[in-house]
Amino acid sequence: MTAPVEHHAASSEAPADVPTLPVQRPGGVLPESVARVPQQAQPVRPAVPAERRGKTSIPERVVSRIAARAAGEVAGVREVRERGPLTFAGRTHATVDENLTAVELDVSVEYPVPLRQVSAEIRRHVADRVRALTGLNVSHIDINMTSVVLPRGEGRR
Repeated sequence: MTAPVEHHAASSEAPADVPTLPVQRPGGVLPESVARVPQQAQPVRPAVPAERRGKTSIPERVVSRIAARAAGEVAGVREVRERGPLTFAGRTHATVDENLTAVELDVSVEYPVPLRQVSAEIRRHVADRVRALTGLNVSHIDINMTSVVLPRGEGRR
């Protein structure tokens, strides 16, 4: 039976205020109590101010897609028409200028929703989602109610 070996601090060890790392050996890592070597401090680079890091631009198409999706999430909205090759009449359009954007939406709503309440909810929700996802402030939202349709599952009587 062998007695445990105690290690005493030698004068060659690093001072207490210098961070240390475990010593790597081919057979593995020695326990912390056995061997430690000083860790070199990494120089810290000063942070570059935001205005010098570059510019992030968000295309109008991206903002219009976000706005269309957000408008579709509102209760009572049946369809939001997106701009595309086959949709010439109805569209969703956004205009971006620096950190401001204006949005135009063409939406269909279900009957019998109150149109003013739905349009107010669309404006609030679209502005919140665009701001959250892009960081742009929405200056105004134009909503064109293109049609009022029966709720899904209900046919003509």
